Amino acid sequence: MKAFAVFSVLLLALTMACGGDSSSNPGDAVTGMFDALQTGNGERAVSCMSESALAEMAGQLEMIKLDPEASAMQLAAVGIEIDAADIPDMTVKDFAIAMFSSPMITSVMGSAEVSIGEVTIDGDVAKVDVTTTFMGNTETHTIDVVKEDGQWKVTEFGFNM
Repeated sequence: MKAFAVFSVLLLALTMACGGDSSSNPGDAVTGMFDALQTGNGERAVSCMSESALAEMAGQLEMIKLDPEASAMQLAAVGIEIDAADIPDMTVKDFAIAMFSSPMITSVMGSAEVSIGEVTIDGDVAKVDVTTTFMGNTETHTIDVVKEDGQWKVTEFGFNM
């Protein structure tokens, strides 16, 4: 149950943030992001995020900064260790790296299977159908991707949590 809760928290975060890196196509952006999450490479994951995704996570970070002690305890309860003393000075990139590098996130994402389906491109925006299997549940979602500075970046996952 704890793993499912962490997966849900992660997917909620991904709804607002994540991207692909050095991606020549939108499907690569999505695959790159999942690979980074599965290996606990938070820096790679953050380097893949769109500007709008970072802006969304900044709002989450500001809420966490309102009560660093309680926030650190809540995150720790789902296996994400962030020192409360570090929270007030964290940048959104620091926060995302800490989240996506967490051994708990890696553990949870390591058991997920991901496959890319249909990709629809319209200029600098795209939609990627992705099928995920986690804890015996298989679902297909549409993930929004945008081209920024010549790179495809995942801006929003189509998970409705």
